[in-house]
Amino acid sequence: MHRTVPQTTITRHHVASSAGSLPARVIRPSQLSGRPPLVVLHGIARNADVLTDLFLPEAERTGRVIVVPHFSEQRWPHFQRPCRAARPDRALLALLEHLAVTDPGFAGPVDVFGHSGGAQLAHRFAMLYPHRVGQLNLAAAGWYCLPDASMAYPYGLAADGTPDSLAWVRRHGQMLPAYLRLPVRVFVGTADDARDDALRQAIHLDRGQGETRIARAATYVARFRAAAHDRGICPDVSLTHLPGVGHDVVQAIRQGGLAARVTAAEVPVFASAS
Repeated sequence: MHRTVPQTTITRHHVASSAGSLPARVIRPSQLSGRPPLVVLHGIARNADVLTDLFLPEAERTGRVIVVPHFSEQRWPHFQRPCRAARPDRALLALLEHLAVTDPGFAGPVDVFGHSGGAQLAHRFAMLYPHRVGQLNLAAAGWYCLPDASMAYPYGLAADGTPDSLAWVRRHGQMLPAYLRLPVRVFVGTADDARDDALRQAIHLDRGQGETRIARAATYVARFRAAAHDRGICPDVSLTHLPGVGHDVVQAIRQGGLAARVTAAEVPVFASAS
């Protein structure tokens, strides 16, 4: 008897929202493990096509549906954080709601991964919508919104006196306890220490978070732990250094095994087809 073997598929979606339209590729493996979907967010290279290719084997290996949005430079010149000029968070929410119509897995919390500028968007999205996030995976963010009042918003949660800043700080503050309960995995390469043009540089930022992505990752993890402890929350946050990896997501995945670290620690056991 001939049996058709299911194949991994990649479908394209284009979702409109009040914030703007957002295209995405969805990788659906031939066998599903039941683990939450994973959203993969690119950095300023906007290399969604490359990330789709690099995460495809992990979707097949782990049985996870993986979504790779594409924030084009034309439509989304600023996508790294929600602000008055751009609301990428609303576009992501609209994408999840669209996908949930045909896949119930997107109705609940989804895991989120971001590299560089994508890591900036990922942790800020999680701060605003912690109920929509399962595990948060951040790789090589240039800077962070610290979960405390040690720096003025958007570098931290202290208001700078403007109405806009006060509104954002209040909203983040309301969601902060739930955010601090999320499992958070932070990654950075041991060679990612360059003060390049893509790294935001300012005296107050260097003093408050460190001069390199390595130092800023360590600061974020330490402040996350402290903020959780201050609220009686046991934090589930870790920092992993990828040996010899610079600020290059392809190198991080191929040499540092980043995609495998993010998608699953072990290969799941699938039920055999009847």
